[in-house]
Amino acid sequence: MGQSRSIARIVTKSRAVNNRQSIALSDAIVRIQTVEPIQFVDLTDIINAHLADNGCVSGQVTVFSRHTTAAIKINEAEELLLADFKTMLARLCPADAHYHHNDMSRRKPPIAPDERPNAHSHLMHLLLSTSEHIPVMDGRLALGTWQRVFMVELDGPREREVMIRCASYEPHGDLRGKSAPIDLHARSANGGIINAAARSGAPAK
Repeated sequence: MGQSRSIARIVTKSRAVNNRQSIALSDAIVRIQTVEPIQFVDLTDIINAHLADNGCVSGQVTVFSRHTTAAIKINEAEELLLADFKTMLARLCPADAHYHHNDMSRRKPPIAPDERPNAHSHLMHLLLSTSEHIPVMDGRLALGTWQRVFMVELDGPREREVMIRCASYEPHGDLRGKSAPIDLHARSANGGIINAAARSGAPAK
């Protein structure tokens, strides 16, 4: 019986070029007041607005949470699915379980004045991520059809801060449209080149 095979194909392709691009950075801090213990806050439109305001057409964006109990994740914004996410996180890290972190008598300073027993929130964050890096194409996040960028509140209600940093690629004026191809290759564990394309553009064998 024959084995099933996965088929992959390239639908769009960009050449790696060395055209002495400059990189323009634009930063923004988004302040968010959450209202639920676990809450998914959709930041996608805010990020796209930041790209438009700063003229970022091509580049990449980093979205970064400045907290250890608020994460950044990409997923779908379907209402029932978001409810499933909340249920899963609460089931994996229940707030009423015993945690060493919640025993304030054993904690070493510094302890925040507004510290709360929130070990479960830190554990949920450990399963998620603090940031996402997203390509920018044609002035917008290059997300898939159903992808949205969320800040995930894990210890609300609280006021949160999310940093957005856009790195916009801008060719130098007299070099716009002029580029030279560069080599692309991968290296094996022992350092040997296992796949290389010649500078002339010939396909790798």
